[in-house]
Amino acid sequence: MDIRTKITPVVAIVGRTNVGKSTLFNRLLEARKALTSPLAGTTRDANYGHFHWRGQTLTAVDTAGLDLTADTATEESLKRQAQAAMLKADIIIFVVDINDGVMPQDRALARHLQRSGKKVILAANKADGPKIRRLADSPDWLKLGFGEPQPISAANGSGVGDLLDLVADEVKRQKLDSKPLPDVDVKIAVIGRPNVGKSTLLNALAGEERVIVSEVPHTTTEPQDTLLTFEDAEGSEKHALIVDTVGIRKHARIERGLEELGVRMSLAELREADVAFLVIDAAQGADLQEKKLSSLIEESRLGVLLVINKWDLASERKLGPADEYRRYLQARFPFLDWAPLAFISAKTGSHVNRLLNYALDIDAQRRREIPQADLDAFIEKLKKIHHASFRRGEKRPKVYGMTQTGTKPPVFTLVVQDKETLHPNFLRFVERRLREEFGFTGTAIKILGREIEARSV
Repeated sequence: MDIRTKITPVVAIVGRTNVGKSTLFNRLLEARKALTSPLAGTTRDANYGHFHWRGQTLTAVDTAGLDLTADTATEESLKRQAQAAMLKADIIIFVVDINDGVMPQDRALARHLQRSGKKVILAANKADGPKIRRLADSPDWLKLGFGEPQPISAANGSGVGDLLDLVADEVKRQKLDSKPLPDVDVKIAVIGRPNVGKSTLLNALAGEERVIVSEVPHTTTEPQDTLLTFEDAEGSEKHALIVDTVGIRKHARIERGLEELGVRMSLAELREADVAFLVIDAAQGADLQEKKLSSLIEESRLGVLLVINKWDLASERKLGPADEYRRYLQARFPFLDWAPLAFISAKTGSHVNRLLNYALDIDAQRRREIPQADLDAFIEKLKKIHHASFRRGEKRPKVYGMTQTGTKPPVFTLVVQDKETLHPNFLRFVERRLREEFGFTGTAIKILGREIEARSV
């Protein structure tokens, strides 16, 4: 369950397409969290974020542009999401374009909002100068039924403070409580190529339609954050921030503009995550794109869970047993052989409830610190193991000790006589032994070298 709508007052931003809702959303959050573009329909999914004003923490919801006269399947999904956001909302900011005047779509949406019974504040956006601001005095706006509009410019910020004062006054009038947002225990990035079921998985985890699910690739155009509460294996309450990233295609196929920006935002979110869920369509398997994505995860030194989606179709598509599929993926991703696998069906919900606890376990491995005494014993054992992977003429490193010098991911420093002898094969050998001895399932490990003269030991 997305818990932000349960502990903070919710402000939904609604309006027809291209009136500047996402620009206002970004202005409230003081961050570029939503894509903005002059193209209508840039925002597809409801986008959640929190902001602070006059001592209150509030949740903003950026909804897709609405045309209540359209009847396509995607438009119906947009309407359902916007309707869900409005139902959760305590206050609705109805955004119109001050330059366009009252449009038919505005009137249709106004009638819908009047039936909602929610407090609606009318914001006339794109009032970028004093002359344009005077358009807010037109009596035509009163026909929408929400009083005089508050002229604002989401682009340059003018009038936004006055708008938020109206929101704060309404929060006080309704006696709405605002509790601090909980600390996030684990941040998870859901990543994969288009149409493997990332959005379906997020909706299954949240227990509601948070993002649009469609057979058409690239329905998700920007990263979507969802804060979930759940119980860990001991029954303690935990909080996970889930980021549904856009489907990432091969670089040559990424279109310039919105898709390119959405991909860049997704990769930035990936670098800030604790754990990545790499979602793979069981039937499609892993190709070069999954290899590229797994390389990005490895480079970011994240924890990783390989999520094999649509496993409910395994028998129908003759995919073989799970162990056989596991060996197939390990052959495709030998550098991620430490990554655990989860076989799920996001559509039916099968085994989805296990994923968040897997993420907690993986993150715990990323934060793990090994006592120095255990590392000393490990090195003594390592010295006695014959390592046969050296090529002829290669010198075996003289290792004096090992210390742990970092976490997230675990970083170990080998103290050696000559760093030049730390060949990649030897480092991989040490990593394998570390994993055999201490686990570190699901997390990358980094091994460094520090040179010390023999006579000083």
